[in-house]
Amino acid sequence: MRKAIPIQGDGSIVVPRELVEEVFGKAREAVVHLRSGCLVVSPVYVDIESGQVPQLLDRFHQFESLSAVQEEHFRKAEPEREGVQFEGDLSVLALSDVFLFLSASKKSGLLLVQEEGQRWGFFFQNGNLVFATGDAPKSGLTAYLLQRQFLTEQDLIQGSNLLENKRDTLKVLLEISGLGLEEFREQWIRCVEALIFRVFGLGRGRFGFQNGEVQSPFVLNLPMSTTNYVMEATRRLDEWARVQDRVPPLDAVLETPEDVTASTSITFEEEQVLGQITGARTLQEVLLRAKVGEMESKKAVASLIAAGLVRVVRETPAPAEPEAASATLSGEERALLIRRLESYNSVFSTIFQALSIEVGRKVEVILGAFFKGLEAGSSLLAGLSLTEEGVLADEPLMSRLAALPEERESALVRELNEFLYFQLFAVKNTLGPDMEAGIVEMAKTLLQG
Repeated sequence: MRKAIPIQGDGSIVVPRELVEEVFGKAREAVVHLRSGCLVVSPVYVDIESGQVPQLLDRFHQFESLSAVQEEHFRKAEPEREGVQFEGDLSVLALSDVFLFLSASKKSGLLLVQEEGQRWGFFFQNGNLVFATGDAPKSGLTAYLLQRQFLTEQDLIQGSNLLENKRDTLKVLLEISGLGLEEFREQWIRCVEALIFRVFGLGRGRFGFQNGEVQSPFVLNLPMSTTNYVMEATRRLDEWARVQDRVPPLDAVLETPEDVTASTSITFEEEQVLGQITGARTLQEVLLRAKVGEMESKKAVASLIAAGLVRVVRETPAPAEPEAASATLSGEERALLIRRLESYNSVFSTIFQALSIEVGRKVEVILGAFFKGLEAGSSLLAGLSLTEEGVLADEPLMSRLAALPEERESALVRELNEFLYFQLFAVKNTLGPDMEAGIVEMAKTLLQG
C-alpha cells in the first residue's frame, strides 16, 4: 500500500497516527525498503521457524498444549456416568456431521481428531464449543500473537525470563503483549476459531469422543454456537473453492504494476504476499515466502489481482477438458425418472422453505454442505447444488443417469434418499424433532410407490 506524505523543512517526515494504525495495527517493528522508486515502510513479519522462536514457542505453548489440557484440566466422566462414547473415520463421517451430532445431543467432553501424527482437541459443554487446541506450538496462542505482531521475539525472550520465576504463562503473555484483558481474551478466541476453521477442512483421519468436562481457564465464551461454526466453516470452504478458480497456476510469475497507488487498506496476509512479489518469483515461491498459510496466501493473491495491485506476467494455459460422451434415455424411462425426482423435490422444497424461515439465506450453506463430500464419479449428485427454490435441477441428473448401464431408477432413489436423510438431520438440529416428524410423515405420503 502506498500513501503520499509531505517532507518537512528539515527533511524529515511525520506519519499521522491514524495512518500508522491503519498500516501497522499493533505491530512494534517495521522495515524500510525501496520498491518502484518509493520508500516503503512495512510491518516486520516474524518467521516462527527462525532464530530462538521455535524454542520459545515450545516453552510458551506447554500450558495450552492438547496433552497438558487433557491431562491437567480435563475431568473425565465417572465410569457410571460415561454414557456412549464413539469414534470413527473422517472419510466416512465428515467432521461437520460429528460437530452437529455433539451439538444436537448436548454432549460435554473432548473430541480428539488425529491425522498423520497431528492431534487436535475440541472441548464441548452441553453441545457448545468452548475451547480447541493442538499439540503443535504453531497453532497456539503465542504463535498467533507473534504472527499478528502483538508480540516480538524480544518480548518472548523477556517473557521467558519471567517464566523462570514460576510466573503463570497466561499472565506473562498478557503483560508482555501490552494488551488489555478484554482485548487479550478476544485474540485468544480468534486464535481458537482459526484452529477450528483450519482443521475443519480435513477429509481424512480418525476421531474419538470422551465424555467429561474441561476446566478453567480453558472455558472461553466463544461468540457462536456449534451449528454456526459449522455453517461458517462450510462457507469458508465454499469461498476457498471459488478462490482456487481465481488463482493463477503455481508456475505463473507475478509482478506489481509500476503505476499503482493504493488508497484502500489491505489485510495483514495481503501485505505479506505483496512484499514477496518481485516480478521474477513464481506464485509457488511467493506462497512459500509469505508464510501465512496456503489458503490465506491464495485468497490474498486473488484479492490483490482483483484490486489491480498485482498482475500475472506469465501464465501456463490450462489443458482443455475432454468432452463428455453423449448418452440418451428413452422417452418412457425419462418420464419415469422425472416423476420420481419431482416427488423428492416436493419434499426438498418444503424443507428448504421451513429452514429459510428460521435461518434465512444460511439455509444454502446448511444444505449445501452435503455436496462438498461427494467425489466425482462416485455419486450422481457430485458437483451439483440446489436451485433458488431448494430443489435439484432435472437435466444434470438425467444426463448422468443416461450414462449408467442399468438400474437407473434404483440408483436415483438411493442417492436422493441419502440427501433426504441429511436434510432431515438438519431439520431436527435446527427446527426440532417435532418438525422432523411432521416432514417424515409428509415424505412417506409423497414418496410412496
